[in-house]
Amino acid sequence: MKIMTDTDLTGDRSSVYRLLSACFYEPERDLFLKENLCGNLAKLLEKDCPEAASAAKKMVKDLENSSQVDLAVEHAALFIGPFELPSPPYGSVYLEKNNRLMGDTTMEVKKIYAEAGLKLEVQEPPDHISFELEFIQYLFTMEKEASDKGDNEKAQSLATLRKDFQRVYLTSWVPRFCEKIRAATKLMFYRNLADCLEIFINHETIFLSVADGATKHDYQPAV
Repeated sequence: MKIMTDTDLTGDRSSVYRLLSACFYEPERDLFLKENLCGNLAKLLEKDCPEAASAAKKMVKDLENSSQVDLAVEHAALFIGPFELPSPPYGSVYLEKNNRLMGDTTMEVKKIYAEAGLKLEVQEPPDHISFELEFIQYLFTMEKEASDKGDNEKAQSLATLRKDFQRVYLTSWVPRFCEKIRAATKLMFYRNLADCLEIFINHETIFLSVADGATKHDYQPAV
């Protein structure tokens, strides 16, 4: 399996994070279909992560075969409540002792967002899967802007922040989250979404392990 690189596929990787994040929003079936959300996700993944692309292609059919009500009910049952959540979408539940929501790692994530210039205007905990995926996309964007301006030092700093955040606060819990989705969901859309996310994140984990050997002097512009 070919590994995506910072130098040639940052734009694609950034967009994958953005679209995966959108898949965990409260579902809007018609909008997802109109915007070809899952089809675009599959295209971005096709070349370098074909297994995840296959899952995304299945999601297109799953959307077509599911009603808005079915999607909304299942999304609420999996990720919102009001009853005990079978697949909590919050990192702290998987990273904290006793599966604690709003733990120390939640506060760490909130602090990192603030230091990067972001302020959440929502009630959800900051370590929600959608927010963490969007944060990675944001860092990719900021890194590219710095690189385009010739500020390689800032771009390197942002790349380091992104990779550290991925390792500590995202890739460390996503596989367990996806297992819980597969065990609990009654809709194929969310089963295939779990497959797509887990395969892509595992792919990213391999990439990060390869990138561990890079130094500041090895930095190359994102695109």
